[in-house]
Amino acid sequence: MSSPWTAPGAEVPSEPTGPGGSGGPGSWGRPAPSAPDGPAGPGGPAPTGAPQRELVQSVPLFPLRPLGLGEILGAAVRIYRLRTRAVLGVSAAVYGVAFVLITLSTGAGMMPMIGDMQAAMQDPTGSSEVPFTGTVGDIVLTVVTSVITGLVTMVAASLVTVALTRLALGEATGTPLPTSEMWATMRRRGLPALGVSLLIALMSTILFTVPFALGLAPILIVQEPGWLTILPILLGTVVGLLAMLWLWARTVLAIPALVLEETGVLGAIRRGFALTRGRRLWRVLGIAVLLYVLYMVVTYTVSGVFGMVAGIAYFAILLVSAGEAVVLGVALLTILSMLGTYLATFLLAPFLSAGYTALYADVRMRDEAWDVELTRRARDAWAADGAR
Repeated sequence: MSSPWTAPGAEVPSEPTGPGGSGGPGSWGRPAPSAPDGPAGPGGPAPTGAPQRELVQSVPLFPLRPLGLGEILGAAVRIYRLRTRAVLGVSAAVYGVAFVLITLSTGAGMMPMIGDMQAAMQDPTGSSEVPFTGTVGDIVLTVVTSVITGLVTMVAASLVTVALTRLALGEATGTPLPTSEMWATMRRRGLPALGVSLLIALMSTILFTVPFALGLAPILIVQEPGWLTILPILLGTVVGLLAMLWLWARTVLAIPALVLEETGVLGAIRRGFALTRGRRLWRVLGIAVLLYVLYMVVTYTVSGVFGMVAGIAYFAILLVSAGEAVVLGVALLTILSMLGTYLATFLLAPFLSAGYTALYADVRMRDEAWDVELTRRARDAWAADGAR
């Protein structure tokens, strides 16, 4: 642990600031034990003749008290500075495997389209009609590809969230999690986290499908488009989307609860509902949506740059080859686009995970006095560090 900020030559204060202080290493509200014959405890004066550490700062991920919006957003950014290699390493590894599988799946799904395009290029006078069986096969292949992509992305997101949730809390309480323990946590809690994600996805599908199907019923019965048949479809769609948003807000803290409270799949979802009960839902919804919007804006910005480069390269290949290198152009377009999405996703995933962990801690510190337990852990960590 490091000393708080001090000016060169100034004395180090003998007692740290309280939990809501300026963020120095003594911000856990407990005076440091004195050590006359050894190194000074956290925040305590250095023994005579010992070199004094100056201009060194140790800031926890977030203060151990109810948090403001800026502190939650700050935690989502600060995780990169505190554990750069760990957070980016696990995110890059997990999403790397995921995007290899997604790229292969996407490529397989695009093969029929590429074949049709190449055939049209080679025989421009041929018939442009597509057999019905081929159309059905393309639709089925597209659906299967989309399902595989969704499942792989869900698995990757669940694993990264599990690992970074435990890591983020350790940084907040002054008990940094070793990288090996982070991977062990991911292996131990990854499967239950995937179960939580799948169950939430199933519930979301039902919540959207039921009102949408009810809205679709009039046009299926009447078989004529009009205000009385189109309006129910729009209303059903809106109601379904709002229901999905409501469920997402009620369960956005489920995986942090699964990891930090060692609950089961159903227990984690129940805890998610309990933590967002009543008026707490609106605060959680607002902050969670803000975190996700910021994540998506930066993600689309980064991936959009790669997409633009991929599009330019695609058209350049078509122009150079007089339209004959369609397969090469589409392959390069797909690879560059997927690479941009991969880079944006693995770089921004820690932001989202740390932000949700800070939001989970904020809810529990506000309504369950969890800051008392976290402060005790932090004090024990400081005492153990001072004793070494």
